[in-house]
Amino acid sequence: MTLKQVSLAASLLLTGVAPAVMPPQQVISLAPSLTQMVRELGAEDRLVAVTPWCEAPEDIPPVAGGIQPEVEAVLGLAPDLVLATSMTPATTRNQLSQLGLRVEVIDATSLEEIQSGLARLADILEVEPPPPLFKKSVRSELSAALLFGAETGYSAGCGTHAHEILEAAGLRNIAAEAGGPWPQLGEEFLLAKDPQVIIVAEYGNTDRATVLQALRADPVRRHLAAVRNGRIIIFPAQAFSVPGPAALEAAETLRAALENL
Repeated sequence: MTLKQVSLAASLLLTGVAPAVMPPQQVISLAPSLTQMVRELGAEDRLVAVTPWCEAPEDIPPVAGGIQPEVEAVLGLAPDLVLATSMTPATTRNQLSQLGLRVEVIDATSLEEIQSGLARLADILEVEPPPPLFKKSVRSELSAALLFGAETGYSAGCGTHAHEILEAAGLRNIAAEAGGPWPQLGEEFLLAKDPQVIIVAEYGNTDRATVLQALRADPVRRHLAAVRNGRIIIFPAQAFSVPGPAALEAAETLRAALENL
């Protein structure tokens, strides 16, 4: 605080008028989903630190400890707001609060929770909330398998926002029958369900032609209807793995990709 700001605050207190509370300007984000929300709201310039797993400009440093931050490192950045999820231990959150920091916890496991979390954060930062991004769709009988990487069986089932994305795009997620929120689909399961579409969630820049070639060379997966018919979609994995604003737009983008198959 500058000398001018101190003088102004002192004069307001003497006159009995409380100084206006400024919205948070020094924000630390302790989750990729929260960093994505801050950036979606146009408040990227308020971030003073994020986790090493967040997508943010290079000039925003990672906080030591990431999701489970070192308290001393957080204090050294002098934030006026720390954004966290329940992944940050309650003991750490309580310690930060006891030291006088404002800590806000925003959890989201569904698309509706992501939307409401975005609105709540807009209120905290005192910025204009975005219009609703998530639109529900009628479920179809077109079966689909979501695979995190073309050569794995890792997928997403009921109870995940990734499952909701597939349904909102008008797809029937075969992993819903595998049990558990993040199942690993075996080769026998894939052959039995024989999905009509395969969505490959990729973290890199692998192109569709390369993925399709690899699947058609696989001794088991080449027999799947989606592989035989070339109904393969490459999609950014972040939308399915991070419960942030990108997930809200994913269903519409996925619907458009289906129309172009």
